[in-house]
Formats: sequence, structure tokens, C-alpha cells
Amino acid sequence: MRRGWRSAGVACGTGLLILCCPALLSAAPCDQFNPLGPARSAQITLNSSDFVDERRDEMKSFIATGSLGKADVSVVSSTPAGIVRGASATPELSRFSPLYGEQLQGVAITVSLKGGAGPATVILNLRQVCAEHFRNTVLYY
Repeated sequence: MRRGWRSAGVACGTGLLILCCPALLSAAPCDQFNPLGPARSAQITLNSSDFVDERRDEMKSFIATGSLGKADVSVVSSTPAGIVRGASATPELSRFSPLYGEQLQGVAITVSLKGGAGPATVILNLRQVCAEHFRNTVLYY
């Protein structure tokens, strides 16, 4: 019987500790301005719907990540092969948002292509410090 009361006491004490001190269980906040901080990555696909004009030599997209940390991008593959001239990823606040004008933290991606491409698909590897999620948005610049 005593063993049961002792277990119940330990369980109640643990529960009380968790309720009174939730900070003990939460992780330390991520410092998005530390380039050596923890990073997450995802593969992003840009296609013909991401062209910015009729010349079809540039693709853009905005990926909402919940972070303004350092971002790196690399080309995984492209169709047609060798069409990518360069790719860049810039952490920034969105200028427009579909949700009541709030500014989303994320990465603006720009891919420069060689001369007026026809249908094209580019797969990128995007890595960002302190990224919470990777959500492709309809926010273009």
C-alpha cells in the first residue's frame, strides 16, 4: 500500500512541476541571426508557372519558413539540362500576404535561365537556419 502512495506522490509532484515550470521542458529559442544555428532543408520545384515575364528567362517564388536566418540554395536538377544560369535565395519579409496583410518570414528564390526557355522545371535544395516549415506561397515579386 505504501508503494502505491509513494508512486502517486511522485506522479503528482512531477505533474505539479510540469504545470508550474513549463520552461523546463521547452527548447531554447533558435537564434536565426546565428549562421551556425540549426538548419532545416527541403527540395523546392519551380516550373513554367513560376516565370515572371514573357521572356521566360527568370523564375521567382517565395517560400514561407517562419525564419529570417541565413539561406542557401543549390540546383539539384533541371529540365532541359544545363538551362540554369544561376540561383539565389534571400531571407526577407513578404511584401504581400493573403492573410490580412501580415508579413510572412521566408525566402525569396530567384532562378536565372539561359535564353528564352520553353517549358522548364528546376528542382532546388533550399537550406535555412531556424526554418520552422517550408510552404510555397503565391507571393511573387
